[in-house]
Amino acid sequence: MAVTNVTRNLRDGELVIQDGTSETPQSLTVLLDEGDLSWTQRSNTIEVKDRGSIAAGHTRPGDEESIALSFTAKWTQLIGKYNDSGDPLQLYEFLNFMSGLNIVSTSESGEQETLQLEFTVTDPAGVAGEKIVFAKVYRESLTMNEGDEANLISFSGRDFEVAPVISRV
Repeated sequence: MAVTNVTRNLRDGELVIQDGTSETPQSLTVLLDEGDLSWTQRSNTIEVKDRGSIAAGHTRPGDEESIALSFTAKWTQLIGKYNDSGDPLQLYEFLNFMSGLNIVSTSESGEQETLQLEFTVTDPAGVAGEKIVFAKVYRESLTMNEGDEANLISFSGRDFEVAPVISRV
């Protein structure tokens, strides 16, 4: 595929959350998101100095670190499917693995519950879209905020991987 020089922005992305159901995963496209998905990949380095001197020292790779990520979305409802109203599954329900909804973790049994986040960025020129997959995302915090324009859910978590899988679509 060719490369394009058209800059991507929040209008070009879509965030989909999937559970670990093997045949047909439950999924939720995050609607009304703010377009502020953010992730940080860290590389730890051990600096070995000779009596405090960098000149005589060297560096070594440090421990691997998982990816930190966050996003924000507006919400209209916190619960839908959970209260048997026939409403669709809501973001709050999915991120909290609410009981009775059969949301399956992407991690092994006995591990922290995780979900897969897929961020697809469409190339406005139609040449080189990309999909970024975070396979084992666990929640560290979920903050609900009341706002003048909209109420917001702010997700903060980690992907138990060193780097996401990025591919062309």
